[in-house]
Amino acid sequence: MDRPNILFLMPDQLRADFLGCYGADFARTPVLDALAARGQRFARCLSPTPICVPARASMLTGASSLQTGVMTNGEWLRPDGAALGLATWPARLADAGYTTYGVGKMHFTPWDDPGGFTTRVIAEDKRHIGIKDDYADHLASKGAAKQHGRDLEGYHENGGACLSPLPLEDSVDLWCADRAAELIKAHDPARPFAMMVGFPSPHCPYDPPPEIAALFDPDSMPSPAPPTPESEALRPWFVQNMRRDWADIDYSDFTAGQIAKVRQHYSALIHILDIAVGRVLTALEARGMAENTLILFASDHGDFVGDYGLVCKNFFMDGSLRVPMILAGPGISVGLRPDTVSLTDVFATVLDAAGLPQPERSESRSLLGPPPDTPRAICGLTHRGAVIERGRYKLARYVEGLTTLHDMAADPQEQVNLARDPAHTEARRALEAELDRWIVAQAILGHAEKTAAPLPKRNAHVRGAGRLYPHPLPEAQR
Repeated sequence: MDRPNILFLMPDQLRADFLGCYGADFARTPVLDALAARGQRFARCLSPTPICVPARASMLTGASSLQTGVMTNGEWLRPDGAALGLATWPARLADAGYTTYGVGKMHFTPWDDPGGFTTRVIAEDKRHIGIKDDYADHLASKGAAKQHGRDLEGYHENGGACLSPLPLEDSVDLWCADRAAELIKAHDPARPFAMMVGFPSPHCPYDPPPEIAALFDPDSMPSPAPPTPESEALRPWFVQNMRRDWADIDYSDFTAGQIAKVRQHYSALIHILDIAVGRVLTALEARGMAENTLILFASDHGDFVGDYGLVCKNFFMDGSLRVPMILAGPGISVGLRPDTVSLTDVFATVLDAAGLPQPERSESRSLLGPPPDTPRAICGLTHRGAVIERGRYKLARYVEGLTTLHDMAADPQEQVNLARDPAHTEARRALEAELDRWIVAQAILGHAEKTAAPLPKRNAHVRGAGRLYPHPLPEAQR
């Protein structure tokens, strides 16, 4: 059988429960709902490092943040990462004969780095308006330019919900979709392709054009999760972070009306995303490639959009941590898959689909096989803390000194912290021990380039025998 094409569609900052196929009756997502209906929808997918750049580094390499060394948005993969065993999946597929396309937002450093893609068409972060990428060139040709949220109507008074002055057809997500469609139309079918389309929305600023915002009623938006003592302990860092120039907005007083407006505009951006995905899928069908293309849809992390009086991500509650995961295409069964998976599993899934081996040092597991027999532990670490989820329990430890334990089956809005509940002491200790083991093992892998692996005995005394890297893992670390 010919190797399939691979299409990975990745919006920025999309939580799962604002899509129709994940239960949002207020959503307008017919394209994504139809994609889920003809493929496999994962009930629970977590982004273990729910910050843009760390999440993308792990998704691209299959490695944890401790192994990549990327735990904040100010860091990126080492330039010699491939030599250290951390080649990205686009680079691995390109080496295996795929044509690889990267369209839209990737969040690489530098922003125009290939990242393993043979072709890039770039529309970078909505917040970093100084980047002179291909989308900036497009706007300039129309006599327009990127604008900071503070320059748009409604930004400060509505808690980040503002209105774009651009026509819908010039929105960044439709621009990305049209560039992806052009590449699909021009692709030489003699070679398979792997394409990642990075849509910059629904990341803040929440900036749809007026006619799309008007399709949603702020009074019909779902109520946010109420604040808790734990979220209030985390909130001061969030407020200070959002006051920085990249956002320039004060959330000290985030009113119910502002939250409803943010949710309205967030939903509007998701509707535009749905239209954009439809254009890419239509291009596939027009080329007759739909039957031999594996489609993955997932986001780098979610957005609180008012839960606990917060927006954006960083913390380990579900609004930030839980993302959609949809697979469709050849060989994919139809229906709901109940086990918990990770965004990082994109790496192994893409390699598996292309017939490539899985690296030995990897957090990633292919989603093309059957679910595991026992619940899998999903672990993550960022500059804000560490998290582990196994089965129904999620435990998080924050740099503020806060520990939370939640029964996600009984308490999906994470209102009751069980960390000090005597009845849950055993569950807490088990998760803490497993998280500690994971952190130590990943820290060792994160320094593997320094390991002096034993030389084979026959070479032990040979001058210039050199040093092997990556060296095989000791049995105890496999």
